[in-house]
Amino acid sequence: MALGGATALLCLTATTAAKTAAVDALPPNLLALPEGFAFGAATAAYQIEGAASEGGRGPSIWDAFSHEKGKTHNGDSGDVADDHYHRYPEDIELLAKAGIKHYRLSLSWSRLMPDGRTLNDEGVAFYSALLDLLKEKNIEPRVTLYHWDLPLALEEEYKGWLSSDIVEDFANYAGKCFALFGDRVKTWTTFNEPLTFVGGGYGTGVMAPGRCSDRTRCKEGDSETEPLLAAHHVLLAHAYAAQKFRARISDGTIDMVNCGWMAWPLREGSMDDANAASSFMEAQWAWFIDPIVKGDYPPSLKARAPALPQFTSEEQKLLKGSVDMLGVNYYTSRYVAAADAVYPAASVGDAAGIPALNNEYHLATSRQPSEGTQKIGVVGGSSWLYVAPDGLTDVLLWLKDRYNLPMAVTENGCDQPDGEDEHDDVWRIDYLRSHIDGVATAIQRGADVQAYYAWSLLDNYEWADGYSKRFGLV
Repeated sequence: MALGGATALLCLTATTAAKTAAVDALPPNLLALPEGFAFGAATAAYQIEGAASEGGRGPSIWDAFSHEKGKTHNGDSGDVADDHYHRYPEDIELLAKAGIKHYRLSLSWSRLMPDGRTLNDEGVAFYSALLDLLKEKNIEPRVTLYHWDLPLALEEEYKGWLSSDIVEDFANYAGKCFALFGDRVKTWTTFNEPLTFVGGGYGTGVMAPGRCSDRTRCKEGDSETEPLLAAHHVLLAHAYAAQKFRARISDGTIDMVNCGWMAWPLREGSMDDANAASSFMEAQWAWFIDPIVKGDYPPSLKARAPALPQFTSEEQKLLKGSVDMLGVNYYTSRYVAAADAVYPAASVGDAAGIPALNNEYHLATSRQPSEGTQKIGVVGGSSWLYVAPDGLTDVLLWLKDRYNLPMAVTENGCDQPDGEDEHDDVWRIDYLRSHIDGVATAIQRGADVQAYYAWSLLDNYEWADGYSKRFGLV
């Protein structure tokens, strides 16, 4: 029973005085996890590093976006963030003291290559020192190449992910990272949550680069076509990066981290709702995973999105099997109903840039089956985050049935709810405990899940929410 790492994660959310009491209060039914199961914590470069104009770093699209008036909470930016650039030894010591042996981090493309193409020696030295210290502390890194912070130079040159030029530039960036750090990093991720940065950046405009069809929010953009095009280039960039990885590193793994909810049918026995929930799952998860596992988009998405670009036969060959495992980010779930449903608990949903689904379904956080009202769970510090550990189990099983690949839960966590005691933090300890149990249940039912990373190691810059949300273990 691999409980040591779980206990370390749960302890980190409480102050020293409360640690013993909080852990003693855990229910005794944490399920068995396989030997070698990896517990870790996760961060992202723009959310923690700061030093935005130091060490030769160039600006990213998030530097530009966060400095636009009205784009983020209180105008917050990542200019300083957690000052990880200067304080990384302290942050790594937090992991070491807690006994956490696995750390998921991302590299800043604009710190390594300020113009998107030319190496910056100071940026290389920073990440080399960071990785050396992790090795010294016996902490295994899991490195993400792209966690949403595109070099601004490439956005200004050719509109970033909307141009096919990005495919070669990203692949070259990836290849240089493999050459520089591949001796110390064996587990690599190309992209973190393309669903989120494509949907938010090109569908709703609430994330960098802030493009959408709504001219009250965005100066430019087309929410119907641009998410499809940007996603297409992300997938091709992944495929070419994976090709470079396999040509250079023979003893490592490469993946893409995807995210989404579990979609349960809202009305019992409704085939329309079951079909709506199935389409929603494919539009979230299969949009990005089908191509990198099977070589092409899911047929349901092709049918619903006529503007979806097509892969050539050569591109399909390159995409197919271009991951060794699946990275899974999970936070919450929803009930889903067909568009014509008339149901008091449901409201028309916003697909956040998911193609061909806007206003074609209803979302709900509770339903009324025959035995009475059934709620997904209580809400966390963010209005969208309802506690649904069963959803994590069901997502992992859905992915197992569709793809049959090893998996890692690469992000899972909850922000501090208003009014909860931030010192004892029993509320979030229980969130983590119940979701780790959810992972164990999925494993017992046949899912090959090998790791769990809590989001996040530190309270940090939460994108458009700025510093108003607190997800950190510390």
